[in-house]
Amino acid sequence: MTLALRPLLLALSLSVAAVASAADTQAVAPPVTRPVDAEGWRTLTLRDLDAAHALLREHTPIPYDTENMAYRRWLDDGLAEARSRAAGVTDAAGHFYAISAYINGFRDPHIDTSPVGELPPARWPGFIVAARGERAVVVHRDAADPDAPPLGATIERCDEQPLMALAEARVFPFVLNPALPADRRSAITRLFLDRGIPFAPPPLRCSLRSGDAVRDFALRWRPLPTPDTTFWTAYADAGNGPAASWGLSEPAPGVFWIGVPSFNPGEETAPKLQALVDAVTSRGDALRTAKAIVIDTRGNGGGSSSWADRLAEAVFTAPVLARAQARLPKRRTAVDWRSSPGNLAYWRNWAPELQRQLKPSDWAQFEAMLRGLERAAKRQPPIWRSGPRKVDPAGGWSALRPRDQPSPFPARVYMLSNGSCVSACLDFADRVLMVPGVRLVGSSTSGDGPYMEVRDEALPSGLVRLTFPQKVYRGMTRAALENYEADIAYDGAWDDASVRAWTLGLVEAGR
Repeated sequence: MTLALRPLLLALSLSVAAVASAADTQAVAPPVTRPVDAEGWRTLTLRDLDAAHALLREHTPIPYDTENMAYRRWLDDGLAEARSRAAGVTDAAGHFYAISAYINGFRDPHIDTSPVGELPPARWPGFIVAARGERAVVVHRDAADPDAPPLGATIERCDEQPLMALAEARVFPFVLNPALPADRRSAITRLFLDRGIPFAPPPLRCSLRSGDAVRDFALRWRPLPTPDTTFWTAYADAGNGPAASWGLSEPAPGVFWIGVPSFNPGEETAPKLQALVDAVTSRGDALRTAKAIVIDTRGNGGGSSSWADRLAEAVFTAPVLARAQARLPKRRTAVDWRSSPGNLAYWRNWAPELQRQLKPSDWAQFEAMLRGLERAAKRQPPIWRSGPRKVDPAGGWSALRPRDQPSPFPARVYMLSNGSCVSACLDFADRVLMVPGVRLVGSSTSGDGPYMEVRDEALPSGLVRLTFPQKVYRGMTRAALENYEADIAYDGAWDDASVRAWTLGLVEAGR
C-alpha cells in the first residue's frame, strides 16, 4: 500500500515472529517452579489468565474501541469463561490450552499465545488425514499396523458427528480460526492429533469408507513413531505444507520462481530478503519478458511492509505499480495507537535498529509516532490517532482486482499461496494483485483483523508468551478477515514437489 492508505509506519507491520522488546525481555522474572499437583496447575493457570487480561487491558486499544465491540466483550466475558474452564486443569497441557482458548477467542491473528518449552508428547491414531475438498482422506499410515485405514480411504464421521462439526467443538476453541479457509483445512488434520487438551478429548470411533465398503472402527491412540521426523513431515504436508524456499530460480525454461517465505526484518531473514531483491532487480527485464513468474508466498506470515514493497517494485517496477494503484478509489483511513509505559519502552528500545533500516521519510514518521504516544500517555483515553478524524467504511478492497485486462508485460505472473499470507504479506497482495493479469493460485490468502503492530511478553509462569497488538485500523481497506480468493484453487497434497508440479502445469497450460 501507499502512505495515503497506510498513514504511518508503512515499514513496520511486524509479524508475530518479529523482535521482542529488550526492555520487556529484561523485565521477565525467572520461570516459576513447575507445579507438582493439579491444584498447583489450576492456581498457576488463574494467575496467567489474569495477567493476560491485564496486558490486553493496559497495552492495547481494546478497552477504548467502540467500533469493534466483540473484542471489548470478549476481554471480560472470555476471561470469565476461561477462569471457569481452569477448574479442569491438571497439568501443563491444560494450563496452556486454557490460556490459548481465552486468547484464540478474540479470533484475531495478531493476538496469540505460544508455549515456552515442550508440551506433553503428542499422540496419533496410526494415520494422518487431509482435507480434499469436502472429503477427509487418509494420506499417511503406520505401515506396521495392519488395522490402520488404507491410503485413499475417507473418514466420514467420528463420535457420531460430521468432522467439521467435531472441529468446531474440539479444535477451533483452542487453535485456528474457522473464518479462514486454510485453517478449516488444517482443522481436519488436527482432529487426528492428540495434544492432551483436557477440555477436548480426541475422537474414539470413526466411520471409514474404502471403495464401496463402509465400516466403523475404534481409534487406537499411541505415541508418535520414533524418530518422529517422517510423521511431522507428513502431518505438515497434510495441512498447508512447507514454506517456500528462499531465492530466485528457473525450474523450467523461461519460468522464474521467486521464493519469499517471510518479510520479517530480523537478523536472519533481512540478508535473505536483500539478496532476493537484488537478484530480482538485476534480472528484472529478463523476468518480465520471460514465459512466467511465480511468486511463492507459502508460509509467509508477514513482517515488514517495506520489504514487501521493495520486492513488488523489483518484480513489477514502480511505474507499473503506480498505474495499478492510480485506478483504485482514494480511501480515508486512520490508525489509533494505544499509549502505555510498556509500549513506549518497546519502541524506544527498538528505535536504534529501526533507524538503521528505515528510509529518512519513514524514520520521520516513526519519530512523529513516538511524540504522539508520549502526548497521549498524559490524557484519557491514552489513544493517539494518526490520520483524519473521519474515515471511510471498511472493507471491499479485494473485490477491486482488475478483471480481463491485459498484463503490462509479456510474462504471466502467478502469486502462489498456501493460505498463510497475512499482515505484510497481505499488504504485498494488495499491491501485486491489483496489477492486471496477475493470478492468485493455490489457496485463498489469510485475512487480517483490525489490530496490528505486535509485541509480546511472558506471562508470570514463564511457560507462555502472549503476543498482543498496539494499534487498531479505522476504515480498513480490507474488512476484518477479508481475504483474496484464489483464481485457481489447488486441492492436492501440499508437499513441495506436488505443489511445484501443479503450478508448473498451470504455466505450461497457459492458464
